[in-house]
Amino acid sequence: MVNRSIENYRQKCDLLATCDNPTNCSHDVCAPLLGDKDGLRCMVVNNNKYCSLSGSSNGSCTNMNLDFRQGYVRLAQTTNLKSLDTKISVCSQRALDPLMRDFASLNPSILTRHFFAPMDGTWRVLPGLAQSGDDCRSFEPRGRPWFRTATSVGKVVVVLIDLSASMNKNLPLYLGAGTILDAAKNIATQLLLTLSSGDHVNIVVFNSTSATPLSTSAILVQDHNTTEQLELDPLRLELSKQTVENQSKPSDLSGALQAALLNFDSNPQAAKVILVVTDGVFATLGNVTLPSTNLTGVKVFLYKLPQSDDNNIFLAGNTLVQQLCAVGGHFEPILKNLENPLLALHKYFSYLANLKRILTGGRPQYGYVYQDFEQIGGNIITVTKPAFSDAGDLIGVAGITIYIEVLGNLTDAVTQALRSRITASAYNASTATQVILTAANCSIVNETTYSCGGSINSDFPSNGGLCMKTDMTSTIQDIVCCGVCSVRGSHRLGSKVIAGVAVGSLLGLLVLVFIGVLGWRGYRKRKEKTAEEAERINNFPGDVKDNFGLLRR
Repeated sequence: MVNRSIENYRQKCDLLATCDNPTNCSHDVCAPLLGDKDGLRCMVVNNNKYCSLSGSSNGSCTNMNLDFRQGYVRLAQTTNLKSLDTKISVCSQRALDPLMRDFASLNPSILTRHFFAPMDGTWRVLPGLAQSGDDCRSFEPRGRPWFRTATSVGKVVVVLIDLSASMNKNLPLYLGAGTILDAAKNIATQLLLTLSSGDHVNIVVFNSTSATPLSTSAILVQDHNTTEQLELDPLRLELSKQTVENQSKPSDLSGALQAALLNFDSNPQAAKVILVVTDGVFATLGNVTLPSTNLTGVKVFLYKLPQSDDNNIFLAGNTLVQQLCAVGGHFEPILKNLENPLLALHKYFSYLANLKRILTGGRPQYGYVYQDFEQIGGNIITVTKPAFSDAGDLIGVAGITIYIEVLGNLTDAVTQALRSRITASAYNASTATQVILTAANCSIVNETTYSCGGSINSDFPSNGGLCMKTDMTSTIQDIVCCGVCSVRGSHRLGSKVIAGVAVGSLLGLLVLVFIGVLGWRGYRKRKEKTAEEAERINNFPGDVKDNFGLLRR
């Protein structure tokens, strides 16, 4: 899937051009299509939250309809279907569907799902599963444990937010509504959702006279597999209180960087990252001198939010950019995707994902066991691997979800085999000789570029490459309830059941006997295969056998 996604990315403009055809659109998880129900497959799951056992109003339902014909696309809350980058992701990675379909057919009796999550926040998965309207935008793939496992290492992150008076100006209309400071706060808030257990984080606000950390020391992110992060709530609260200073003086970036450096003592062996979010006025009103000597080994990202009347968006001719490049930093004005902050920070995520690739040798990554977000599989484990462009930018993450609790007799064997493959994110700064930050690996954005000849928000294709809803009558229960399940709280018989009742009792008895014979034969075959499958279960993606047939991990 990684190789195919890279090839799709290389052909993104050609694939985008064919995406507006109704037959070439992608299925939206919340937009049912006429004919969907005719081709769904009833699968055994751990729980179907939309349905109940037939004849019961509260029994747990363990059957659910899934679509093995095509990938379904789910959107994060901040994903913008008008963004050209999002349209490119949806349209180009639709070409993954045939490969995912082939994978799903290898063992159709056991539920596993293959997925791809580009950086824009879309999530393509097969087999597809319809979602209710309440759940449409509740899933943020870039904050999920499997995404973090694939793309991140242990790190200390410090976000610097400029509080100069100019930050209170409104954003340019093409970037959205609100002030520049509002946008900076939102960037920091969204970034917190992507941190992993063991990371440390702090936010430092700075103006012309002071640099103030919002926490007395960097906060340790706790061990959890949700996005609640209660330990970060005080940081969010303090951030929400921040306002700009009254006097129009240039902010002291050098002092802010010095304050940020103190936070790295919380874990000296972790990767060190500073993100500066500013309008850049301090660079145009006075000379800025970076503490270059102290920034050795620290990756500095400077993101500039332009003002409406900004006449030097790229800080051309300014020594700040040159100094930043000398320490291997990154400078970029945010000119698009501000409504989707994590996509706007694409280079930040690419940097971390490349560190992880170096650390792991590019092998597939096994996450920890945790509860399935969609609540259909109970405990799951994911196998993931990031995909990179030829330029080294993160395209997205390919993965497989293994539903441990629906594996039947194989559950124990799979659980045991996975225990030795769970991936750690340890990073030792003192031994990471492959990552030396110098001018050779700095990155500077100094021009406006848009992919495939488009503009910031192109009108093509319509609806972002997703299929328009055509089934206006079916409820979510009509689509996903099957087998032993019925619409929750309802005892009405479905059309298939009614038809079955109308058949004569003798024919019904014969059918039951025939099914019983098939079931007995199937049981015998499954029992014979269990031992064979248990032996094969130890071979996983990323495992390599040497010339003597021994497993190397």
